[in-house]
Amino acid sequence: MSLLPPSPGALVLLAALGTLWGLTPAVGKLAVAGGIGPVAYALFYAGFAAAILGGVAAAQRARMPAHPRALGFYLVSGLIGFAAPGTLTFVALQHVPAGLLAMVLPAAPLLTFLLAAATGLERATARRAAGVVLALAGTALALTPGAALPRGGSLLWAALTVLVPCCYAASNLFAVRFRPPGAPPLALAAGTTAAATLWLIPAAALFGQARLPGIDAATALGASQGLLVAGAYLIYFRQGGVFVSQVGHLIVLTGLFWGWVFFAEVPGPLVLPAAGLIFLGLALATRPGPRAAQP
Repeated sequence: MSLLPPSPGALVLLAALGTLWGLTPAVGKLAVAGGIGPVAYALFYAGFAAAILGGVAAAQRARMPAHPRALGFYLVSGLIGFAAPGTLTFVALQHVPAGLLAMVLPAAPLLTFLLAAATGLERATARRAAGVVLALAGTALALTPGAALPRGGSLLWAALTVLVPCCYAASNLFAVRFRPPGAPPLALAAGTTAAATLWLIPAAALFGQARLPGIDAATALGASQGLLVAGAYLIYFRQGGVFVSQVGHLIVLTGLFWGWVFFAEVPGPLVLPAAGLIFLGLALATRPGPRAAQP
């Protein structure tokens, strides 16, 4: 997969994806602030996303592989790439600003590169290693009081948000290694979100948060987030991780913007050098290097 093609269509696609993912923390924070449990909300939006993607797949008569390898892919991808990070996101948003989470999410492609280099899928270069160091330093700075975390905010919850991009990085690497060959992107997106829904049903029951959707704000927000996620997953599975990795800059900018719009979040002065380090690091690290030679 190559870098961003020089076409208006590709630029629009990246802008759409960055806006969708940047909006996710703000919408989720609105929901949990309204009183719905974080696991219940994750279940709501996973179910809506699965229904949307399943309906589109049925309308297009997309073939959805159901052999053991494909089913295993859906289950693992749905857990580490959707159910676990989604739940962690909405639990953390009860304690940290939405803009902070938006500054943490771009760590996913950096951690993906580290895992890929460690497992031989990517060859480490000095440029990319420097980019990872710079961007992760910016992420660490963003988590400190006076940056995206308000003074007096919980450092523990801020640190725990790093588990979200760790889950996404593990999911990216799993998808590279175990994606069913020949499976259409729509089928992979539908299968992953359906599996995530299956994981979240018992989790919601375990935490006493199981409930049916109603005519209320939580359901409306869950449906909206399901639509956002359905669109983002389609782009992810259709374009691949290298293309998607270029959207980190937009996630930071749009996430901070939506946090200001919905919650009047005003980051501290340290957010500027933090964002600068993240942007510079992403620019260096997300340019693909040579693949490791195959034995």
